[in-house]
Amino acid sequence: MLAYRLLKNHAGLLLIGDYASLRELHEIVHDVNERSPLISEEDGPFLGLAYDARKAYERQREILQPPEGEEEIGVRYGVEILWPVLLVQQRMLRVSLGYLDHSRRHQAITYALEAVIEAGLREDFGAQGQTMVDQWLRLDPTPDIFEKLDSRGAMFCSWSKAERERRFASLLLSFDPLYEHYPVCPDGRRAPESVSSRELEQWSGVDWPDPCW
Repeated sequence: MLAYRLLKNHAGLLLIGDYASLRELHEIVHDVNERSPLISEEDGPFLGLAYDARKAYERQREILQPPEGEEEIGVRYGVEILWPVLLVQQRMLRVSLGYLDHSRRHQAITYALEAVIEAGLREDFGAQGQTMVDQWLRLDPTPDIFEKLDSRGAMFCSWSKAERERRFASLLLSFDPLYEHYPVCPDGRRAPESVSSRELEQWSGVDWPDPCW
């Protein structure tokens, strides 16, 4: 079973699972990575989800002991993942399944991951939770989406907690190929919280700052 714990500053979540669940996620992501027509880079960022899951169940990230008196829960393992990274990875997983022969194993772990993400977004962003969920589900994982993630991830890491709360929905919206054609203010400018093309260009190819998670 997968679970989560929120990280600080709206940065993302600690993805938590037992050994079997994380091993299953690792195997399914590898399978999809090898067969999906949407993935052009064999050893690219999508496979990072499998890497994170493996590092967790190999006890190289966080190890969570069961609460005192509830030893039956067993030891679980966790790995920190930034919101924009996880949301793009998950959408690539979900949409790729539509192009592939797959089993209930694929669906089960994909739904489990989606349930964790949805609950995490709603808890982390409160009144804006539904907006974040809507923007996440709108992400269209075109083959170049991970190239777009490079600048958007760097920008996200540079933001304060307050900026992430205000601007994360706009950052997710900016993955849309038609984003530049969306309505702007009457004077031709976007709202202050919107992500501009100029900002994205400034963050392209830049090392990601410490996300303070």
